[in-house]
Amino acid sequence: MFRSRKFRLWASALAIVFIGAFVLLWFVYRPWALNWGATDEEVSQLMPGDSIVPAPTFNATRSVTVHAAPSAIWPWIIQIGYRRAGFYSHDRLDNDGIPSSDTIMPMYQGLREGDAIPLTATVDAEVVVLEHERAMLLVIEHDATWTWAWGLYPTGTGQTRLVTRLRVRAPTIRSKLMMDFFEIIMMRKHMLGIKQRAESMTPEMGTS
Repeated sequence: MFRSRKFRLWASALAIVFIGAFVLLWFVYRPWALNWGATDEEVSQLMPGDSIVPAPTFNATRSVTVHAAPSAIWPWIIQIGYRRAGFYSHDRLDNDGIPSSDTIMPMYQGLREGDAIPLTATVDAEVVVLEHERAMLLVIEHDATWTWAWGLYPTGTGQTRLVTRLRVRAPTIRSKLMMDFFEIIMMRKHMLGIKQRAESMTPEMGTS
């Protein structure tokens, strides 16, 4: 009887721990991950590509303040890509270990609508919207339709809000959970990598 009671106490304690962990992950961590850095207005505002995936299972809007003008940020965005400038994130995971570029690469600055940007060795994204120093939209067709949008919004104080939005209807529950809880690790570093590079630009390259 004593062992049975002890087992029930341990089981109850574990149940409480698991429930508490679930509550923290779903109601605290997940909202933070999906809307890292973004204001309520930025989360609700329309961005290019919203209509392409009308009922996404993953809809993440992130934002960061960059102490630079859009002209200093834009070159870093349009040169991203696998084995191009990289993604300014965890290069071992998304660029075959090749370090992301710390310089503007002229060979990738002529991006146009309709061009393809490699995201992996086997997956390309199509440039569907390209508004100079304002917005870019990539559409990816791989298992499902993905949209990845960037927006540059000057604040009028020499700063810019860099906003990204990723929308996809995940094909499986597993892929949805992976995106909900782990995609932020790459995206946050990606955005901070752009911020760091844009803020360190030399005057002749267009820094504010």
